[in-house]
Amino acid sequence: MIVVYVSLLVLLGVARFLIQRRATSLEGKYAAVLKQTNALLREPLPREGNSGKTDAYQTAKRHYQLGALAQKKEVLEARHAAWQGRADRFGRLIRGLRAWRGRKFPYVLGALDAFVALCVLDYLGLAEYANPHHVVNAVTTWLST
Repeated sequence: MIVVYVSLLVLLGVARFLIQRRATSLEGKYAAVLKQTNALLREPLPREGNSGKTDAYQTAKRHYQLGALAQKKEVLEARHAAWQGRADRFGRLIRGLRAWRGRKFPYVLGALDAFVALCVLDYLGLAEYANPHHVVNAVTTWLST
């Protein structure tokens, strides 16, 4: 039972680490796109030579780049929020399972261990020997001799 409990906690811990790592990775990508967007916004408008007119082609290109970066930023923000939410919920689940230590969860896993052991005995064709009546008869005959 302890082995199943500890291995389940280790497996959940690894899954939490991977989920948190994905959320952190998306946060880094989002920060990089945000930095690019801010840098592009702070650039001065391109001018045609010495005149005060703005270059229409360069302005259109800049607006297109800003739109593409804004779309990319929104997608990354939504993905990061989703993954961060998953990581937070998963972390609460693991904390809840660890809080059950010594209460319900180990006993549930002990019952699960017993159920799996009985299923294995049944699969191997040894279920008749695991029958409670057969076990009681075997123990009483063993004790009576």
